[in-house]
Amino acid sequence: MVSEADLENDDRCFLLYFIMGTYLGPDIKGEATKKSILQRVAEGLPPYTLEQLTHSCIEVVELERVYYYILRNTDKSLILNLTSLRRFFHGQAQGGDGNGNNNYPQFPELFPPGFHPQYRLKNKHKVIDNVVFINNPDSFYIRSEDVERFKRLSGVQELHVDRDVARLQLGTCFDNNNRVPSNSTISEGKVEPDGNVESCGGAGSSELQDRVNVVASTSDGTTCRGGGTNVMYDFMDTEDDESDPDKVGPAMLFLPSRPSKKEWSDIVAATKNGFALTGTVAMGGIGPTMGLVDIGECEDAYLFRLSLPGVKRDEREFSCEVGTDGKVLISGVTTTGENTVSRYSQVFEMQTQNLCPPGRFSISFQLPGPVDPHQFSGNFGTDGILEGIVMKGKCT
Repeated sequence: MVSEADLENDDRCFLLYFIMGTYLGPDIKGEATKKSILQRVAEGLPPYTLEQLTHSCIEVVELERVYYYILRNTDKSLILNLTSLRRFFHGQAQGGDGNGNNNYPQFPELFPPGFHPQYRLKNKHKVIDNVVFINNPDSFYIRSEDVERFKRLSGVQELHVDRDVARLQLGTCFDNNNRVPSNSTISEGKVEPDGNVESCGGAGSSELQDRVNVVASTSDGTTCRGGGTNVMYDFMDTEDDESDPDKVGPAMLFLPSRPSKKEWSDIVAATKNGFALTGTVAMGGIGPTMGLVDIGECEDAYLFRLSLPGVKRDEREFSCEVGTDGKVLISGVTTTGENTVSRYSQVFEMQTQNLCPPGRFSISFQLPGPVDPHQFSGNFGTDGILEGIVMKGKCT
């Protein structure tokens, strides 16, 4: 006898598989109308080769947003939390037997890593190669019972999805902890165990799950399937980093001798998202009270905010330079950290001196990508915050 929990879990897996198999397909050269991976199998199309793929890529976050947008009206118990969804993309979701043998294929089985590698593009966005999103997929090849089941569970009336609208829905799909809001399975401050995918495939009998077999082949005719392929991914999410023994957490670097300018530049470049302090800024007793950086991004520009308390705003002594490679260099003079401070007729002997000593300083950091320095605007406010906006440059 099938339990209610098994049925609920099968519905959850069915929705995930239906969305990924129906709305996504390989990006084949010369196809006027893109076909989903399930449509290709249903039509009996021959396996595609690497030479047929366009070498395009799609951001993983876009796929996440599409998934949650399509299921925005679905019972929350049928929706995967973000961690489980990402495990599905990685091929790490476990099955009911605990060994990952789901009745429903995982993402690398639908899109084998040999043809659709997942990686971080220019150390920035996580992407998947040669996968295309199909916003208005054909459904003639899908059993009418499966289409009706999908509509009933998801709450959608038609399969057409506005891709641009879905991309903008992230704020309404997640709560403050990057989880899908739920009425019972997830509560504020407490996340359910990642069991949404772990029992995926307990009671499935849908014909959909039997559709995918051979989906791609190498140029020499060798069949490529997702299952059984060991692939090392370079995923850089916070939750992945914390458990990765090969990565270091928050850290400080102490140098035994003064580096050359080139060595210092190389060190900053190697940190990717790090920043460097030199001169008096690096001499604070409790660590840097300035130089803290926030970086933001939109489609065509970057924004950064830099904490510069006690820095002279005199244009003759302050400069902010932005390079085409996204490197930002700020130079100036600090006025804090004196031994004595005179205010009106009073002279104060400083008992503590934890702010930056007076003198010249420089701060450098790297924006996520290339920029156009000619389209840069900055404002150094009286609150000691330097805010800059610079348009993105063309990738080469």
